[in-house]
Amino acid sequence: MAKLLRAAANGNLGKVIELRSDWAFQNKKGESVLHVAVAEDQLEIVQYLVANGAMLNLQEKKHRFTPLMLALAQQPPRFEEIIQALVKGKPDLSLQDSSGHTVMHLAAEYEEVEMLKLMLQSKAKVKVDAADNNKMTALHVAAGKGNVEIVRLLIETGQANVNVVDSKGNTPLHWVCIKSGDNQLELISYLISKGAKPVKNAHGNTPLHSEGMHCDPTANWPTAAAEILTTAFPDLIAEVSNIGLTAQETFEQDIDSEVPVELSPVKSSKKGGIRPVRCGKGEDDEQYQDNIAAARAAAIAHSRKQVSKSTEEGSTMTPYIWVAIIFAVLAVLNAMFLS
Repeated sequence: MAKLLRAAANGNLGKVIELRSDWAFQNKKGESVLHVAVAEDQLEIVQYLVANGAMLNLQEKKHRFTPLMLALAQQPPRFEEIIQALVKGKPDLSLQDSSGHTVMHLAAEYEEVEMLKLMLQSKAKVKVDAADNNKMTALHVAAGKGNVEIVRLLIETGQANVNVVDSKGNTPLHWVCIKSGDNQLELISYLISKGAKPVKNAHGNTPLHSEGMHCDPTANWPTAAAEILTTAFPDLIAEVSNIGLTAQETFEQDIDSEVPVELSPVKSSKKGGIRPVRCGKGEDDEQYQDNIAAARAAAIAHSRKQVSKSTEEGSTMTPYIWVAIIFAVLAVLNAMFLS
């Protein structure tokens, strides 16, 4: 079985064909021959496997990635061609990883417009409005990214609920205001035109409150975004949050300004490297930081690097021993201090 994975990793198509009877094999990490071929950027192997009936929906154990999810998250050099080959095989696009993300979430997170178009146009099974473990849909993610084209693509499918709420009651309109950017005004207007409502989230904040929390603190109130919101929904001006503040009072009191907003650094071969991390403010921002970026960094251990079981156990246990020692020392120091 290991011979098959090595052959896939090394691009040995002849050996892969010879070992066809083992194509359904998954190693102890749940990696299949297709996972390895994707991770190692072996396009020809991927194309052959897909064309000849390899299983497209197998999920590895750590992140529950399918080969298609892995291609989107890890983005090997030829990932676009690899994704095209995988989609041609009509995989199940509704499958979710360990964080509840579908390939729709991943495409929105990494702003892969053309890959999203490809998947939406395919006849593969897809669920546009699937919610992740934080009840966020791909539309929440795209709105938070400020990506107008992806937001439009998702809504135009007719499957995306423009007023869907996440686990904290935020709608896509909230997220556009939370993650204000160059396209914010266009997105606010577009979402409103598609039926977005100014509902309150779990904190009693309307999208206008979110704008008050996250806009430039040196700006004058109302901001351009606030004016669009209040023109469409005049009653928002007097709405108060759970702590009794209007949006303007929230802005003036600089509520929750200590909490950072960090957008996941996302590598893109088409967009010129790592996007900067920016800071903002608000109590909802940590929710945006689930493990998509972490999953990419730790995606699949490549077959070219094999670690023995004994080494793995040693490297795993050693940090725990040091942690135990450190806590013991801290406990002693704390006792001395209290005495």
